[in-house]
Amino acid sequence: MKPYEYNRIKALAFNLVNVYHSVNDKTTQEAVYATAANEILTILSNVPEAQDFLGKIKDSSLTADRTELALLALKPLVEPFSLMTESQIRKTFKKVKKLKLPAISLWDMREVSYFAWNEISSNRKYILTASGDGYYGTISGQFKNICAICKKTSTVTQFLATTKSGSDGTYTKNGTYICLDSDQCNRQIQSADGLENFLNIIKQR
Repeated sequence: MKPYEYNRIKALAFNLVNVYHSVNDKTTQEAVYATAANEILTILSNVPEAQDFLGKIKDSSLTADRTELALLALKPLVEPFSLMTESQIRKTFKKVKKLKLPAISLWDMREVSYFAWNEISSNRKYILTASGDGYYGTISGQFKNICAICKKTSTVTQFLATTKSGSDGTYTKNGTYICLDSDQCNRQIQSADGLENFLNIIKQR
């Protein structure tokens, strides 16, 4: 499964914990479990560990700690983000002089749907996708709003990328509001739709 699918399973499981501890009606509990189980099975189709996980979260005495342990058993099933080498990254952003790379070894690639970092000195955010494409743009401001990528209310910044708008050589700036902290954004993504829509906005025309 993809990192964002793992995030979705995590959200469904913790929502179930909340329902178990806030709703006394067993019928409601069972209905929420059935809906969550159906979505989880869709994500974990043909995965042997799925039934074991569903068995663990069916218990109405489920706690947050036990949920975390159950999720850890699924973590090895997550397909890690395939990050290119440092030289390949520099080649991708060959137009950028003195590119400053982050401490790549500190990232858990099983939590990454897109790899991005901020360069404070130039007010830029650099983005690498799973397909190996690279984008960068300026970031400005920070305030609470909905991120275009993860669709959650977060501290966002305005991201603007300069893109070629036509064969006549003219350029235009395209962008939207996304999480200032891309690590947090990755942890909050539960669907690929937001990321795909964002990339369509900033891609070269």
